[in-house]
Amino acid sequence: MMNRKVFTLIIGLFIAVVLVCGFIQAAETRKPSEKPVTGGQIKGGPPGGLPRGKGAPPRFGLRPTENRKQIYDRRKAILQMDINGDEFISVQEYHGTKKMFNELDTDGDGKLSIEEAKWIMTFSDIPSGSFIMGLDTGGDDAQPAHKVTIDAFRMSTTEVTTSQYCLYLNAALKAGKLVVKLSNAGGMGTRIFIPVPAYEVYGAPGTKYAGKPYTLLSPVAGLSHIKLPGYPILIPEHPLNQSWITYIPDLKRFYVNPGFEDWPVVNVRWYGAYAFAEHYGLSLPTEAEWEYVAGGGRQFKYATDDGTVSCKNANYSCFKKSFGPPHRGVDTPDEYVGYRMKVGSYPPNPLGIFELAGNVWEWCLDWYKKDFYQYCVDNNIIHNPVNLVGEEPPMDGSAKGGPRGGFTHDARVTRGGSYQYHESTLQTAYRNKSYPFRGNDHWGLRVVLRSPSVVFNGKE
Repeated sequence: MMNRKVFTLIIGLFIAVVLVCGFIQAAETRKPSEKPVTGGQIKGGPPGGLPRGKGAPPRFGLRPTENRKQIYDRRKAILQMDINGDEFISVQEYHGTKKMFNELDTDGDGKLSIEEAKWIMTFSDIPSGSFIMGLDTGGDDAQPAHKVTIDAFRMSTTEVTTSQYCLYLNAALKAGKLVVKLSNAGGMGTRIFIPVPAYEVYGAPGTKYAGKPYTLLSPVAGLSHIKLPGYPILIPEHPLNQSWITYIPDLKRFYVNPGFEDWPVVNVRWYGAYAFAEHYGLSLPTEAEWEYVAGGGRQFKYATDDGTVSCKNANYSCFKKSFGPPHRGVDTPDEYVGYRMKVGSYPPNPLGIFELAGNVWEWCLDWYKKDFYQYCVDNNIIHNPVNLVGEEPPMDGSAKGGPRGGFTHDARVTRGGSYQYHESTLQTAYRNKSYPFRGNDHWGLRVVLRSPSVVFNGKE
């Protein structure tokens, strides 16, 4: 029988050999000159820094167009209003309305510091003039092409921003013009199949649009979970396509998420757009005013800086197809953003207006009427045409219709396309419609300052 001491010695030698072999194998596997692989070494790689190889997940990151710098310089625009150079803006120097000025003048000293005015709305002067509105070919609701004369007015240089709309919400809530209710941003099961609690703003009892929806403060994007008929693929929306305005019920105040103050406001219904404009003594543009400015004073085909359209001068889906069957792809996918950008991220048109094409749809003052242009021609209406005749559609679900048409009730006009709509919608003459109680993350607004002396629907 083996001696106990000998047996213990043999077992000890065996363990030592195993440990030495293990160290040798580790040393051969990893050479001394190699450094450990970390997540920070492989940009865009999977967690843990695993090396990219065949079958590895695609590399994600900002594309060049998503790194676009904001062209519009609000601070510069503010300083240009400072005529006397004292680094303050007086109510006489401001080219907007006194109401907005006073709400920004938090210390009540009758002037705005650069800090107080940092999110102020700026306007561009639009001279009076005539242009040819509509088309002789193309969309049948944009026919016939006809002469229109527009009186001078001012248009907001950019689309209304989250910070500007948030200022309005707080002022209107304090004045008792709004009510805030907990609602559902889940799309009632059509786009997101679970309830998403979100605050919705309505007109207060006794106001012009009592009970009408103004805006939904959605904390999520309208992510699609279904493949819609006629569309070849399912394209979920980008997670950045949310409201970025929040409501704190305990404080009874609205706030903008930091970093999104200069994004165009979205989820705004027509009622919320018009109430905003009226609150400040402004108006929504008529579709004639909108098209006049969109043409840049040069009858541009597209509402861009030079009348052409590409991903370099407008935020849209860059779809190659202008008319006809549903789109089946993009021509420059690397330049397609997929969410709205800060206002003033794309070049202004010759009249100094940013992003009339793309970014977000913009509500107009008009009721939509398919043959309104023919009506104007037949009745010799030339000066400042606008359709103010329409009936409020019911909000009980009986009003049907959508982007593909089939509207059963009167709707309002929207113009300009958005970040997720195709090329043809960016044409200056393109007319779109939507029910005034609707408005998702594609819908925003722009406002105008019009003289009280302007007469609508004047004849030649």
